[in-house]
Amino acid sequence: MMRFDSLRIIEDKDEILSCQRKLFDILSKRADSEIVGKVFAGKPIEGTLYWISALGMWYMYRFVERSRHWNGFGIGEPDRSKSNTIVCEINFPPKGIDRRIGAAFARDPLGNYYVVHRGKLGGNYSKKFFEDMYSGEWTTVADGNRESSVVVIGPLDETLPENIRDFVYEVKRIKTDFNLKEKFQKILNEYKNARKGVFTGHPLAKLLRTDLPDELKKIVPESDYLIKGSAGQGNWAIIPWVAIMDPNITDTTQKGFYIVYLFKEDMEGVYLSLHQGVTEIASTYKDPEKVLKERAVALRTHVKDLEYLNEISLGKTRYAPLYEAGNIIAKYYPSNKLPNDDELVSDLQEFLDIYKKLEPIYKKIIEDKGEGIDFYTYLKLRGYHFKPELIENFLLSLKVKPFVILTGNSGTGKTKIAQLYGQYISTPERKRYLIVPVGANWTEKRHIFGYLNIMTGKYQSTPALDFIRKASKDPENPYILILDEMNLSHVERYFSDFLSALESGEPVPLHDDPDCDFHSEITLPENLLVVGTVNVDETTYMFSPKVLDRANTIEFETLNPREYLLEEGEPGEPAGDLEFLEDPLNHDASDPGDLGGIRDELVRELSFFHEKLQRAGFDFGFRVTMEVLEFMRAAWVYEGKPAKWENWERYLDAQIKQKILPKIHGPERLLKDTLNELKDHCEGRFPDSHDKLGEMVETLRIQRYVSFIR
Repeated sequence: MMRFDSLRIIEDKDEILSCQRKLFDILSKRADSEIVGKVFAGKPIEGTLYWISALGMWYMYRFVERSRHWNGFGIGEPDRSKSNTIVCEINFPPKGIDRRIGAAFARDPLGNYYVVHRGKLGGNYSKKFFEDMYSGEWTTVADGNRESSVVVIGPLDETLPENIRDFVYEVKRIKTDFNLKEKFQKILNEYKNARKGVFTGHPLAKLLRTDLPDELKKIVPESDYLIKGSAGQGNWAIIPWVAIMDPNITDTTQKGFYIVYLFKEDMEGVYLSLHQGVTEIASTYKDPEKVLKERAVALRTHVKDLEYLNEISLGKTRYAPLYEAGNIIAKYYPSNKLPNDDELVSDLQEFLDIYKKLEPIYKKIIEDKGEGIDFYTYLKLRGYHFKPELIENFLLSLKVKPFVILTGNSGTGKTKIAQLYGQYISTPERKRYLIVPVGANWTEKRHIFGYLNIMTGKYQSTPALDFIRKASKDPENPYILILDEMNLSHVERYFSDFLSALESGEPVPLHDDPDCDFHSEITLPENLLVVGTVNVDETTYMFSPKVLDRANTIEFETLNPREYLLEEGEPGEPAGDLEFLEDPLNHDASDPGDLGGIRDELVRELSFFHEKLQRAGFDFGFRVTMEVLEFMRAAWVYEGKPAKWENWERYLDAQIKQKILPKIHGPERLLKDTLNELKDHCEGRFPDSHDKLGEMVETLRIQRYVSFIR
């Protein structure tokens, strides 16, 4: 590299203008003719083209207000009847130093001026591409407050036209050596026939695996991206591809998202696609196409250009629908109308910019909850579809009291919804949930709270206790402890101390050894949420009324196979104050007044249920009443605190089923009349409770005994 410490980029506006005028005079005076014609520089431009036949080069100048002195050059005599191709631009800032612009004027100590170029060709050709391809020398110059490497095209004197010609032809050579279009065209023209022949060692397979990726590396920074092409493994791929991956997002096309050229099965064209990896999703979710499409929609909302394709069509291969679903945005290039290299490079640069922009958004959508992503959408993006009422009931219950029981058959999503909510409230830096499987041998509190080892004098903690202590140190954020399959053992034996502490707020004693360095007691923090799951098809032990009385019990229904497989009756979405709903520590303290005009009717309904259940010995006390009222108040806030609350029965229906009916258990002689009266009362007003009571009545008829949790 040549070094001229004395060469300095000029910054003065008048000095730059003077140099530009001199450059124009030198070039225009060498012209044989002037032609009014058109060129394309981002948009069609009409102006005077100066044809210098001795150099085989034409020149055009225009001033772009407050932007640049634009100097365009082309090779071959210009044609006034069509748009002429620009080979090279040598542009100068109107004042100061602007390193985004390709060229500059420099001055030596003797006052001589030079035209220098920074290696930025425009048209989205990267400087690295030019550096790798340029065959001439680079010079170090003083560039404002730093040094920069530039190409000195030549002095600003009568030799300038020849020096510019040499530079323009060098740029032409560089752009000609780079031939993306030619390689795409070769694949599109020859791939179908190539598939009929032997795969191993075929030059077209090498073109996809090596030559085309190498071509893309000239314009895509190799240090920032992985580029991989495939024509198949052992056999020809029906849909060959070349992918460009950011290793911060993914290093494989099986997961994450990336840019990819996807060739159609019939080779009628190729797509430039911002695309999702499908393999990992296909192996994780029952309906990968739906998950891919929903994620694509979520990402697409952050891309403003409406000219991109939302859908692509690759062919009839059985894998095509999955790959088509993975598309986020795309551009299509027909085989018979492939654009030139400048346009191909420009499009790729657009996609690289969008790729970078979407990286943090993708991570928020896929890896954590992300701003603007509500819990219901979070579930859908992971392929889980719950009724919005179930989500609302679950989250409202956690707000009212931090102990919720989820009951239902295996595989209905009880543990999964709790786990996903734990992931939703977590961050990449801090996991805020813990799943603890309950064992059949759990007979005392030590399985949760640990015990003092009298042989060593050390306290043996448990994952659950460590998690509780972790929550205590982070009181501003919720933590969720998931006790899975709680009824595999007698709940009262291992959970009674926990329940008592949850109710009273008193600490749980751990040990009484003054020599032990572990805390002698622990208080359950207010930010600790407890979710217990119960598999009714594997029930070993009944839940006592004492436990059910202290929780909201939410029943998960088993889907009809037709509904599951055909996805009939697609549910709606929660429509209230999601920010309030999804934060279990947000307890709106505003005065609920008469709860939108329904307080008196609510009291009458609770009194009715109390009276009917009292006759059967299952009346509920002050605690249940207050928790139902608190649930209704939270639901009223969630629905926007309406002055006239018309939807209140939907939430009371939930509370009847979650707080009142779980208490009921006993023989037919005791419960038959009561259950039928309650069922009749709920008909037409409280549908979920009505259906559950109908189920309990039928169970009572067949088995002569019934309980809420079978």
